[in-house]
Amino acid sequence: MSEFHEAIIIGGGPAGLTAGIYLMRAGIDAILVEKMVVGGAPMNYEHIENYPGFPEGISSKELMQRMAEQAGRFGLIMKEFVEVDKVTCENDRFTVRAGDETFESLGIVASIGTISVKMGIPGEAEFVGRGVSYCAVCDGAFFRNMDVAIIGGGDAAIQEGLSLANIVRKVYVIHRRDALRAQKIIQDRAFKNEKMEFLWNKIPVTIEGKEQVESLLIEDTNTRERSRVKVDGVFVYVGAKPNTDFLGDLVVRDKAGFIVTNEDLATKTAGLYIAGDARSKSLRQIATAVGDGALAAVNLEHYILEKR
Repeated sequence: MSEFHEAIIIGGGPAGLTAGIYLMRAGIDAILVEKMVVGGAPMNYEHIENYPGFPEGISSKELMQRMAEQAGRFGLIMKEFVEVDKVTCENDRFTVRAGDETFESLGIVASIGTISVKMGIPGEAEFVGRGVSYCAVCDGAFFRNMDVAIIGGGDAAIQEGLSLANIVRKVYVIHRRDALRAQKIIQDRAFKNEKMEFLWNKIPVTIEGKEQVESLLIEDTNTRERSRVKVDGVFVYVGAKPNTDFLGDLVVRDKAGFIVTNEDLATKTAGLYIAGDARSKSLRQIATAVGDGALAAVNLEHYILEKR
């Protein structure tokens, strides 16, 4: 049995929640489905300092909870732990399949974000859930008073390293270069944190252990000398890629797999709009995701009103 709504929002991060707010205020019957917890990727961060309107910054969880509460106040239905398997379109009507559930709609805003890129080194796959993680907020509590390694030097890596530093004994930041790529304000906070130690020009070679992670073998990118760091956990932040396979050939993708849209955020399939990090663009921040969500929702509203 299908459940019909005029609009379906796939993804409950800042783009999806903003789209929900705009669609509900416009009188469009919309539902939001999220494969994890509503809030999206920002739920993995500790503190947001560059979102306008909060001079002292704001807890990322609080910011996303406020967005969700605002969307709920306008009547948006939000369903968590609903992972979409496939989207099809026939006769100007979309069908969204998610496990045992099926939804139909006149239009879609896909705000699905990205998934973590794997390193592909020995021990990574074997120790997932046994010391290897891609989410500090999700798994950090398991490493209280232990030593961990962060792989990466971008915003996500350093933000989550700071979050872990509140819980663990030591955070080793393993970075292949001699400088971080994270925003300067985040770098400054990390450099001042006594629990964070930076191992420059190093790459991970093998994650070692028996039942659990016990150490990380690293290599110097200049000398090729190898050394071993004793850690209980390895948190990986070496990049992200869009999770858009379920859209099949309804969209056009760039070389990296991100979805190409026009300036209205429309795809090649009428009624399908893309908002947030899965879209091919130069900047992926909460502020840009919110803007995407608003623009996609307004254009979808116009499309639906023409179809009514």
